Amino acid sequence: MGAEGGWGWGDGQAPGRWELERGVERASEGRFAEAAAHLARVRAGLPVAERPLAAALDAFLDGHARYWQAQQALHEASRRFAGAIVEQEARLAEIVVLIGGGPGRRARGPAVAAGGAPSYPAIPAPGAAPADGRVDRPPGLRITCFGRFAVWREERPLALCRNRNGQAILRYLVAHPRHRETIDALMEALWPDETPEVARHKLHCATSVLRRALNDGQPSRKGGGYLRCEGGVYELDPAVDLQIDVDAFLAHYEAGVAAGGDGATAHFEAACRLYTGPFLPEDLYADWPAIRREQLAQTFLSMCNALTIRLLRAGRPDDAAGWALRAIEENRCDEAAYRQLMRAHAAAGNRAEALRQYHRCEQALAEHLGVQPLPETTALFSAILRGESPVATIAAEAGAA
Repeated sequence: MGAEGGWGWGDGQAPGRWELERGVERASEGRFAEAAAHLARVRAGLPVAERPLAAALDAFLDGHARYWQAQQALHEASRRFAGAIVEQEARLAEIVVLIGGGPGRRARGPAVAAGGAPSYPAIPAPGAAPADGRVDRPPGLRITCFGRFAVWREERPLALCRNRNGQAILRYLVAHPRHRETIDALMEALWPDETPEVARHKLHCATSVLRRALNDGQPSRKGGGYLRCEGGVYELDPAVDLQIDVDAFLAHYEAGVAAGGDGATAHFEAACRLYTGPFLPEDLYADWPAIRREQLAQTFLSMCNALTIRLLRAGRPDDAAGWALRAIEENRCDEAAYRQLMRAHAAAGNRAEALRQYHRCEQALAEHLGVQPLPETTALFSAILRGESPVATIAAEAGAA
């Protein structure tokens, strides 16, 4: 390797050096999909003499697909492991409630939810406190629903209650408008196959454990604190400041739509950074969050598509490629995202990588759906082969942007 910068490129390869530095930076931040886009361009333009670096880049790029698959497998294994634990803990918690065990007798849960270390996404600062004159208002909560459900109080992770049903009730209330629901609706959503008597008993046990977990360490009168029940309705105390990533995500999306044009880009980028995975994956097999999960995923994908179009038009193909890759990570068969990724690589002068993305799209569609790429995808492939401007082919898909 050359002495300058750690590799043997001269001044004529400054763009390649910048790509390499940015790729390494993205990888160090854990943004491996964006890193792969940069490093693939580095590999395509690497001088022949740089064999050790070429081998290292090849290993990284080849391992990227395996990394993604392993990540999905780990998530599924973690979900099954957590489920096996809470099955027994739920029974223990019900016994403790039935024998009148107090907070001092219950076992304390882990500081974070099972399945991985906590993350702290950037959520807007809380607004002004409600002018209700209350002095017993509990501290605010910061909640993430994307990728993993987690709760923080005063910047510390809050131990979720060990009762599986209690956790489900909390997620249900957080996910619903005004964070309230009737007893009958909760029973129907969470225990549809149980008799009303059994469902009501389970609801009582679960909410008792949940209330103690939420109020842990905070002074509150009986039946008060974060979880309240009045007139047959359970609700999270409306006086509590709740910062929820889904709310911030939708607020940025709506602001971007309202702004339109170039003003939408910053809002869409902020929203998409909050989307760290599917909505409430802990309830992946429950019916009640399924429709909203799909709506949020489609909103995310539509913003990624709009961002790639805007960034390509703005002459920023590397950033456009990053958002196209995010869309593909969410949906391996998002053919529109593959087309945008092809355009981004071609606009950056990496025709070989653009053509490879077509074949990856073709393989994904065949493996997961058993179909061939759409005519417009094949037409884009042919246009890139002919050396036509990829940005000029955006018009047909620009409606969403």
